[in-house]
Amino acid sequence: MSDAQRLGLIGYFTLAMQQRLAKDASLCPTVEQEIALGQMSARAWENYQKVAQVSQNVAVDLPEEMKQYLGLTVQLEERLRPTDWYERLVKSYVTIGAMADFNHSLTIGLSPEIQPQLAEVSWGCGQEEWAVPLITQACATQVTVPARLSLWGRRVLGDVRSTMRQAIVGYPELSGQGAEDIPEEIKARHRARMERAGLKA
Repeated sequence: MSDAQRLGLIGYFTLAMQQRLAKDASLCPTVEQEIALGQMSARAWENYQKVAQVSQNVAVDLPEEMKQYLGLTVQLEERLRPTDWYERLVKSYVTIGAMADFNHSLTIGLSPEIQPQLAEVSWGCGQEEWAVPLITQACATQVTVPARLSLWGRRVLGDVRSTMRQAIVGYPELSGQGAEDIPEEIKARHRARMERAGLKA
């Protein structure tokens, strides 16, 4: 995968994270949560602008490189619709976490003259640290909540994996072992992320 293709995919997933955070901000139950998510959405937009600037510096047309991925994340919105705020929270927790991990793995493969410019970007924008206490608090309210949200998280990851498989078709260097799949380290980080929130992967 070329630097231009990697930047296009990084840009696409970064924009997808920004849009998800903005949507969550418009639907959350408290003003404090709306403010927090709005700030995260702004940071995600700053990340996108950083990718755009780096792309411009190396003569990469970022929107053009992103076009091939247009609509890739639509299924994440359409196939699994949260029934309450906590399912929406877990959906974003899993989705943004996996996309942030994937962006990190894509960044590592960039050319030496480009990689350092994006190496320190916080792709997750603090959503994980913010969401964990909310999820664990929800799990403590009723004995059935952890199992329900764990199952939901597994379903969400299934869709995320499907989306990422489509993105990496033809690029075995980005795949896990065996059939084209997300890298093993992303799966491991997902399991650890679920455990931190008191959920089962």
